[in-house]
Amino acid sequence: MNIIPLDVGFGARINNVDLARLSDNPEAQQALRKALLDYGLLVIPGPVLTPQAQIAASEVFGALEEFPPTASQIPGYPQIFRVASRATEGYTGVGRYWHSDGSFRAVPTPMSLWHLEARPDVGGDTLFTDLQEAYRSLPDDLKAQVQGLQTTHRNHVVHPLVMPHPHTGVDGLYLNVGLTDSIIGMAKDETEALIASIDRHFSREGAVYRHQWKEGDFVVADNFRVAHRATPLSPLQRRVLNRTTVRGDGAFWEMEHADAAAETVAD
Repeated sequence: MNIIPLDVGFGARINNVDLARLSDNPEAQQALRKALLDYGLLVIPGPVLTPQAQIAASEVFGALEEFPPTASQIPGYPQIFRVASRATEGYTGVGRYWHSDGSFRAVPTPMSLWHLEARPDVGGDTLFTDLQEAYRSLPDDLKAQVQGLQTTHRNHVVHPLVMPHPHTGVDGLYLNVGLTDSIIGMAKDETEALIASIDRHFSREGAVYRHQWKEGDFVVADNFRVAHRATPLSPLQRRVLNRTTVRGDGAFWEMEHADAAAETVAD
């Protein structure tokens, strides 16, 4: 395994990993988990995987969420949420704003994993930004303003705007630009102004990694460390991107804690 940090200050490219056999390689699994905690984003090139192999590789990072079946999804694989440029092959036009997947849940989705099945000739890049560095680099007045604030989603789920990572404890901004309905204690115009300021800060020069997809790419994001944003894609271009997500209670660090607790009881 070869780990090459990206040049934006977060994320890493991981070479020489056989994802199809990852479930049989405990050392590689542990190395990838550590790399995700260290870098927040992993970009792993490789061949296109079968749905079974994609699910098995995803489960290295935790227990997966399941989604209701629709005509555009893969029959028999509820763990895969298919995003596409054409409605017949998946959900279209989603996530074109800074967000972390599953932020609308009371227990947020800790990790998202994408695998590209079909690449367009033009467009369809995905943008990523570091939430922890975004918090650290806030101007002093804005950093003081965000302390203690809580955001409310459209479904009334509340999260702190400055959220400590559930495993490392490092603070980061946690904001779904598209689905946040209000900030508790702030007027509507104040809320909109603050969200706009943070949105611009996420996109500041030098802070964004733009991923240009290739067939077989497997990308893993720690949703507490990085936010992502889709870019426009014409339906004249064909892209199929298969996403899996780890359950809020199913992250690998939760499983490791449970295993350690069980060993303590056994001793």
